[in-house]
Amino acid sequence: MDVLVWAGLVVSWLLLVLVIKFVFLVLRVLKQARRLAEMSRDAAVGLAENVSSDESFAQLELVAAQLPRAVQGLPRGAAAGRPPASSVSPGIEDRLP
Repeated sequence: MDVLVWAGLVVSWLLLVLVIKFVFLVLRVLKQARRLAEMSRDAAVGLAENVSSDESFAQLELVAAQLPRAVQGLPRGAAAGRPPASSVSPGIEDRLP
């Protein structure tokens, strides 16, 4: 009878340790979830501060309006040409692949 009592006691202690381990695991996950929520909150506050100013949108609109003129001067397609292969592999002596 004593052996059965001791075996039950040992098993109950092992189960208690297992339950405590799971509690710490859940607490760690909750801590990470809280950090993620705080980071999301800080990001939302930053976004709200950035979009609250109409002046910053006006500046963005001015920069975006200059973009088509800046892109027109860039070469397109085959006219753009490819850089010589020697810029990537110096042993090829300016030959294109």
